[in-house]
Amino acid sequence: MEDRVEGRNAVSETLSSGRSVKLLYLLEGVRPGDSLDAIRTAAGAAGVQIEMVSRRELDRMSERGAHQGVIAIVEPFRYTPIEEALARAAEKPASLLIALDHVTDPGNLGAVVRTADVVGADAVIVPKDRAAAMTPSALKAAAGAAEHVPVCREANLVRVLERCKEVGYWIVGASEHAEGLVWDAPMDGRIVLVLGAEGTGLARLTERACDLLVTLPVFGHVSSLNVSAATAVLAYEWVRRTAAV
Repeated sequence: MEDRVEGRNAVSETLSSGRSVKLLYLLEGVRPGDSLDAIRTAAGAAGVQIEMVSRRELDRMSERGAHQGVIAIVEPFRYTPIEEALARAAEKPASLLIALDHVTDPGNLGAVVRTADVVGADAVIVPKDRAAAMTPSALKAAAGAAEHVPVCREANLVRVLERCKEVGYWIVGASEHAEGLVWDAPMDGRIVLVLGAEGTGLARLTERACDLLVTLPVFGHVSSLNVSAATAVLAYEWVRRTAAV
């Protein structure tokens, strides 16, 4: 089994992370000083096999055609067991975990992983079934963040949330139907932020596992933000509260 990583930032971070890169496909005609040339130099120093190919060949291999001139063939993505992620954050008085309830778009998953890295979250949690995985599209959208943020892929999300409660996390679910605004909610400390898929929102059992539900104010005509945008806003509210403590 092997995975593909596409895009300049994602491939650069993969090369620097220590993850095994088996083969690098690079756009032919790379000029000295170009960021692709820097990737070629880094790959060569790491002993990675490099093949120069045409744009048409890269387009054929790419999942969505947004390869930016480079595709890496790498060892399979390693998901982190939830207990390992919890152990790493066990002594932290402030810790953010982000859980996605059956979000199926890999681009949204990747964007959430990128946000998780930027705000210093300790993990992203996704279900194994009926949810996006860390595909080439997700890895590209994460822009290299997936090499630094643990992504936990678990069979039962509700059970994971209950386990998080046992080790001192409050479970905060985002719902457009919630009565309380996020600005008025206790968003500091050890928090699991749970967001559902666009359109369907949180599943009933997931919602029941939450300690509280929050929403963002809406002043326009569209009822809610894209899930990755909502994650960024809510996660930065945790950052703001935590920094003020």
